[in-house]
Amino acid sequence: MPYLNGSGRGDQHVRVKVTTPTKLSDKQKELLKEFARLGGENPQGGNKNIFEKMKDAFIG
Repeated sequence: MPYLNGSGRGDQHVRVKVTTPTKLSDKQKELLKEFARLGGENPQGGNKNIFEKMKDAFIG
């Protein structure tokens, strides 16, 4: 990012806060699954535990 009142460039620090819903209706769940399918993802893969996800990340 360029400095506002000067020359050169500096770092840009960004903080992002993501809030995920915890209680979804059946319709909301189905819409999210459809959204994932349209994006080429497998929505059924969400039932993995942390160890299975780590294994998939490292092994593929």
